[in-house]
Amino acid sequence: MPKGSQTGLPLPRDPMAIGKPSRFLMLVKTYPIPSRTSEETVCCAGIDAETRDWIRMYPVNFRSLAEYAKFRKWQFIEATWIRSTNDARPESRKVHQDSIYAGEFLGAGHGWPERMRWLEPLIDASLETLKTEQLRSGKSLGAIRPKRIKRLIVRPAAGWDAEATNELQQLSMQWTDSPAPKGDLEQLPYDFLYEFECDAPTCAGNHQMEIFDWELGQAYRNFRSRYGERAWRDKLRQKYEQELPGRDLILLLGTHHRWKSWLIVGVIAPPKPKVGERQRRRASHGLGQDKTMTLPGFELEAQ
Repeated sequence: MPKGSQTGLPLPRDPMAIGKPSRFLMLVKTYPIPSRTSEETVCCAGIDAETRDWIRMYPVNFRSLAEYAKFRKWQFIEATWIRSTNDARPESRKVHQDSIYAGEFLGAGHGWPERMRWLEPLIDASLETLKTEQLRSGKSLGAIRPKRIKRLIVRPAAGWDAEATNELQQLSMQWTDSPAPKGDLEQLPYDFLYEFECDAPTCAGNHQMEIFDWELGQAYRNFRSRYGERAWRDKLRQKYEQELPGRDLILLLGTHHRWKSWLIVGVIAPPKPKVGERQRRRASHGLGQDKTMTLPGFELEAQ
């Protein structure tokens, strides 16, 4: 592993507590949240390369990571971890920050075929089926294809207080390939929610769910700077109500660690599949862990 120093969380003194590094395909990272114990943390999530199951890992002070450890969306990492003692959600892992090493990047290719071989088997039928599985097994991460996005709701955000920041750092996931923000961490002055329907007969028909997505926060900041106070809302709504739902929109969902309520923790929008491609995706349950593509990644800002 390359040498470097980073401000992070110390590794356990007992080597037996560390174990062999695991390999994860990272998909998501939260907007940074102030933390009493870790200065500034994000909560990341992805897919365990061995089990092909969801994993959630925290806390990570992402902006303090060494360059060799700063991973991208759709990039494999290696890291050691232990089971969390204060988070009962089955997917949660307490990562040793100083053990993180960023490896191969999984490129988009034409139509995202390799990426979707990892993600497609983990997509659920609806929010209702996720809630049923949550009651059965405690499941707290999932993904759905909404049938319809009704609107993006923008409302004033409550301020950060000490209790809220410790709660929010547990929420979950999404991230951007944009450079990490410099200087003081900016609190977003708005909450963003999707109102949507699931693509299932059992759907209640009118879900409203807050979005915790670094890319949405960065889109707000970029549009505010580019278009000013009068126009950024219209531009943001155009992107999240028209452009992204016009693709093969997938919502990544996670639960709050205390109240167990579901939240949108990531937005992924591949190109719409061709006729029959979705069936082929669902039939594909494996990808060699060392097989990657080298084409540039398809990221949200380009969608």
